[in-house]
Amino acid sequence: MSDHALPSEDEGPVTSEAAFIAAPVALCVISPDHKLCVANAQMAELIGAPAQDLVGQRVDALLPEAVALVERWIKRAIAGLPIAGHELTLPETGRTYLAAACPLHDAQGGFAGLSVALTDVTRRRMLRTGFAQRERRIGFALQNAGQWVWELDIPKGRVHRSPHWKMALGYDVDEATEEDEHEAWSIVHPDDKPMVEQRFQQVLAGRSDVFEAVYRLRDKFGLWRWILGRGRIAEWDAEGRPLRLLATSVDISRQKQIEEELAATVRQREQLERELIEANRRLTELSEMDPLTELPNRRKFDSVLTREIGRTGRHKPSLALMMIDVDGFKHYNDLYGHIEGDECLRKVAETLRHCARRTGDLITRYGGEEFAVILADTDENDAVMVATSMLRAVRDLRVAHAGSPYGIVTVSVGIAIHEAANHDTTAPPVLVASADRALYAAKQAGRNCILVARPDGGAMRVVLAPDGGMGGSPAAPGSEVRR
Repeated sequence: MSDHALPSEDEGPVTSEAAFIAAPVALCVISPDHKLCVANAQMAELIGAPAQDLVGQRVDALLPEAVALVERWIKRAIAGLPIAGHELTLPETGRTYLAAACPLHDAQGGFAGLSVALTDVTRRRMLRTGFAQRERRIGFALQNAGQWVWELDIPKGRVHRSPHWKMALGYDVDEATEEDEHEAWSIVHPDDKPMVEQRFQQVLAGRSDVFEAVYRLRDKFGLWRWILGRGRIAEWDAEGRPLRLLATSVDISRQKQIEEELAATVRQREQLERELIEANRRLTELSEMDPLTELPNRRKFDSVLTREIGRTGRHKPSLALMMIDVDGFKHYNDLYGHIEGDECLRKVAETLRHCARRTGDLITRYGGEEFAVILADTDENDAVMVATSMLRAVRDLRVAHAGSPYGIVTVSVGIAIHEAANHDTTAPPVLVASADRALYAAKQAGRNCILVARPDGGAMRVVLAPDGGMGGSPAAPGSEVRR
């Protein structure tokens, strides 16, 4: 307000006095001795007394809360200093007023009083207080959640962050940091920056409505924290170009740690499951393996034979089963001892293994000195060829056996063929019994030979007689032997 002279009784139009009286704010004039010279209706209503009763009354009697303020104003006015407005709250009503004053001077320029205006700002103060409280709550929530708000000026490439970003990273709000540089993405981990910039470019190009990226920021202690940033374009120019990105960021390091721990737990569990499966597989192998010869045992033989017989109904040629026995093995143990006997069985087992190497061929230790061989998808001719190679390979070992008529370790072989046409009638025990009868007949025929069982259970056919040069035998290839 500018300085004014105190009007005389005959100065000023009636309209000025009417305007003073009817003004929507409380107005009054206070003399240098702290008395009200004049007051309008709003001031009278504020004080709670008729306007005419206020004239001549001291301020300390009417508005005790304003005494100190009026004294300070008068001192400053006399000293020629500016007078600042001040908020004044009346305890009787709880309302708040903005008190403003300007000095009045007489015709000689001396200080004549104060022109005072009281404007009710109670609602504005309530709104301001509410906004302040809301801002504190939001700030408190952001701080506790490790979040902050940031705004990117896209044309300038500059970002403004709320102070909560420092608190989220362990700094004091006023603490200077190397990350105070407000260039966009300047505080992002170098390895993450290309991905963040790519996500931002997708938003600028309109390929995505939401900017979302997970990246790392370094905290006060030099540790990299994982941050999730999400935002949208908040302002465009007249041509539709994006001007401002408004976003929030939140520290998700704890979630990341939990995810990594969970992933590690899952990996550990998967590893344990693999190890358990492998252990179970190994246990199964051990339970199905003969420890002496390291060939599959009788248990494995039974399961495979049942499975393969089930297959022959759909596959030709048929299945061959061979029962093989080491000739005179009891005498061998008696002559050389059980340790040498075990070594003999290991050599025979390894030799048989090398003679049947097709996928699906199974050589097992059936029990004692007896072996069993399953040849899947094999007819009689192929089975005889395999059996012949086995018989001769064992002979070629030249393992001395003084109790044998041949002077070396030999084997006898009995063969049974399972025809696909007999799928519904031939059971594993029947086939085993048939091959076992052929083996028994081979031993009766002089050992060191191969016999094939007839499907009808009749005479056995000799397919490989004992080597005549090794002692001879009455049986000859193609002949028949009856049990």
